[in-house]
Amino acid sequence: MFSDNLIHSLTDRSGLPTVLTTQPTPRPATEPAVNRVLIVDDQPDIRRLCRVALLAEGFVCDEAGTGPDAIILATKHAYDLVLLDVDLPGFNGEEVLRQLRQRPLTAHLKVVMFSGTATGDELSRILLGGADDFLTKPFSMVQLRARVKAALRLKDAQDRSDVLNRELLQVNTELEQALDDRDGELIRARNGLVLALAKLIEHRSAETGLHLMRLQQYSRVLAEEAAKVGAFSAILDANFIRTLEDCAPLHDIGKAALPDNILNKPGPLDPQERAVMQTHTTIGADTLREVARRYPFATSFLHMAIDIARHHHEKWDGTGYPDRLAGDRIPLSARLLAIADVYDALRSRRVYKPGLTHATSVMTMVEGSPGHFDPALLEVFRKIADQFDRVFREFTE
Repeated sequence: MFSDNLIHSLTDRSGLPTVLTTQPTPRPATEPAVNRVLIVDDQPDIRRLCRVALLAEGFVCDEAGTGPDAIILATKHAYDLVLLDVDLPGFNGEEVLRQLRQRPLTAHLKVVMFSGTATGDELSRILLGGADDFLTKPFSMVQLRARVKAALRLKDAQDRSDVLNRELLQVNTELEQALDDRDGELIRARNGLVLALAKLIEHRSAETGLHLMRLQQYSRVLAEEAAKVGAFSAILDANFIRTLEDCAPLHDIGKAALPDNILNKPGPLDPQERAVMQTHTTIGADTLREVARRYPFATSFLHMAIDIARHHHEKWDGTGYPDRLAGDRIPLSARLLAIADVYDALRSRRVYKPGLTHATSVMTMVEGSPGHFDPALLEVFRKIADQFDRVFREFTE
């Protein structure tokens, strides 16, 4: 099911140039590359404080004093972290944040915002909009360093996880390519059985027979286009995309354990029924995890299938289920699958709703669902939405 709420130029004020770049003394070539930070604030004193604090830690620091300057620099350099003031000339920090999230050049880019005037509600809105952390002015060097280091430690962990996952997929692919013809038939048989099993679940919920095939096609075209975006290009290789396409039919496998009166109820679910419905994510993931534990084969395939089954109803702003993950803490495979699943759910007729047109479905997702999807992936979807329409028409009975 889709989400519950889905349907329903450049100087600062002083006239001085605002784009400044400072770098620490170069380190020996044997040391790892330093992190690059963009400091965005219209107050030179704040920028100077941040620069002094971060240069002492060995970071490369660039500065900007306006929103437009920040966007220009962010399109030229791959930053690891952006320190971003809320109140900026040109356009404010929230707009800079929105554009950074829509077109990221770096995987897992961290954004720490600061303000001396933001209220609690404004702070909550900013964090839901994609900020990773917040500092209240005035802040000390100790506070600044602590927040920056914490954010960069998380980014480093996420980057290393991406590398490990990519290597795992590569090893799995190399093993599959080394199989003889008989074992190649086993791989195809596995994919066929996955599709057959998923279709049994699909028939129980009275969904259209070609839903799973459409979902595979949506996921592939979305991932292939997203691979052209800087933040995703190193992750979305051919192995990842092929595994995603193979795993997609298992996203709702947990629905096998749901009672018919909830699965096929021709009307809105009450809160208790909705809670039962949401358990299909954990049931599906736990089932696949048990398979992986007992039969340790196709590890990368099962790992991605577990991520998709458990997390395809998470939302970018952290209001989804079952784990209320937010931002890029949601596995990339699940973020891709979520867009494909919601689009098809909107287009398709169900026992509880009519199908929507392509234009209405796209508008609902792009304009009517703030905080639901990864903004960068949603921008990719908007660009290639016509391909989704083509897939829907091609695989519709």
